[in-house]
Amino acid sequence: MKAHAGIGDWISASYEKGVPFLQQIPRESADFFLLNSQICEYDAGDVIITAEMDGESFCVLQSGRAQICGRILPDGHYNVLAWLETGACFGEMSILCNEKTSNTVAAAEDCTVLHMPRENFVKFLEKNPSTMVFLYKVAADRLRAKNQAFDEFESLAVLASAKVLPFIDFAQTLEKSRITGTVMFENNGQSGFIAFRDGSICCAKSGRLTGPDALEHLLSLGDETLFKLDPHLMPETVNINQQSDTTSLILDALRNIDEKQSQKK
Repeated sequence: MKAHAGIGDWISASYEKGVPFLQQIPRESADFFLLNSQICEYDAGDVIITAEMDGESFCVLQSGRAQICGRILPDGHYNVLAWLETGACFGEMSILCNEKTSNTVAAAEDCTVLHMPRENFVKFLEKNPSTMVFLYKVAADRLRAKNQAFDEFESLAVLASAKVLPFIDFAQTLEKSRITGTVMFENNGQSGFIAFRDGSICCAKSGRLTGPDALEHLLSLGDETLFKLDPHLMPETVNINQQSDTTSLILDALRNIDEKQSQKK
């Protein structure tokens, strides 16, 4: 990013979503940031920033991935609102707005994070005012993504019919949005559920059937099936291997259903 003289130039400056923060600011600004920051290491699951606390530092994720987390679900896990990839910055809004941090940020895997203390961050912005515009563009992108995810989530929470919306399409949306929750099934007195954690199928149950057998049974119920996502309900048991992606699990189950039906003919 080259130096810009006025607000108009700063607003029109290129902003590349997904490109590391330190690569999008002037070299001298990046050097100042590195010299005035602390390097911290986190293990997977560690909390980097805690919600409802005073914002003490502006952070840049140097390696690994992290999660922006909302409230804690009944099963003790966080509701994941967004993912942060290597190079992303976070923690700026609580400092800029002089408010408590709004969300918890946790390491999704082993991470290295640069922390610039609040006082140094203020000095950094005084020396690099154009960075303010960049940070607002980052915040705007996150708000757009959050609004889109909320719209998708609201549409998933309504009662759906397999005749109108095939379950595999419904499940793929859950997978893409990394939704955690349980999908309840109902069809002419038969019922059951398929649970998702971060978009991956982790549990299924229908009557006495559990795991893959329950998954196959629920997928075979037909077009009259009604299903609905309950984001507040999660079983304690994991009975389906989460190493396979959601789409592959469903396709394998549908193939098994077809084979069994062919054998009966």
